Amino acid sequence: MNLEVYMEYIYSRVSTDRQDTQNQLSHLQSRYPNAQVHEETASGFKKRPILDALIPRLKKGDVLIVAALDRLGRKTLEILGLIEDLDKRGVILVSIREGLDYSTIAGRLVMQILVSIAEMERSLISERTKSALAAKRKQGIVGGRRPTYSQDVVSRVKELRRQGLTIQEINRLTSISTGRISELLRSA
Repeated sequence: MNLEVYMEYIYSRVSTDRQDTQNQLSHLQSRYPNAQVHEETASGFKKRPILDALIPRLKKGDVLIVAALDRLGRKTLEILGLIEDLDKRGVILVSIREGLDYSTIAGRLVMQILVSIAEMERSLISERTKSALAAKRKQGIVGGRRPTYSQDVVSRVKELRRQGLTIQEINRLTSISTGRISELLRSA
């Protein structure tokens, strides 16, 4: 007979060294006394190494317990992406503040609504980006990565400058923007 053992994990995070996780942990540990505790201090703008190491270890049936969804990250899309990943892998997420256990029918409904909202938000961002790029193209502004110039082009720019040409004259000869010409000359 194969009995799989599922684990419970508490993840607790605070944003600054002036805070501590004790408030979160005392409440969570009283409800889940057998859970492994993983805590860290990490700003939302930085990597969360403890969470980043924990997530891949979680397997189907494991339970990840947090005091609140915002402990998983600062950006909605980031949190929802994590929720989607956990759900696909069969990991159960429990968030105490929101009162959600994503293994229950109500919790799954809320998760599906949140995931749908995230998908809509991603689509809207994509549409706005495409629309903005199209408008810029109509104005003659091309977006994207700045072009890199071969050593030959850089050498030509430098030589033209040594010959006494102004940046505007080099611009007319090479079609490289004056700002980029200045950068190329400074990097010399």
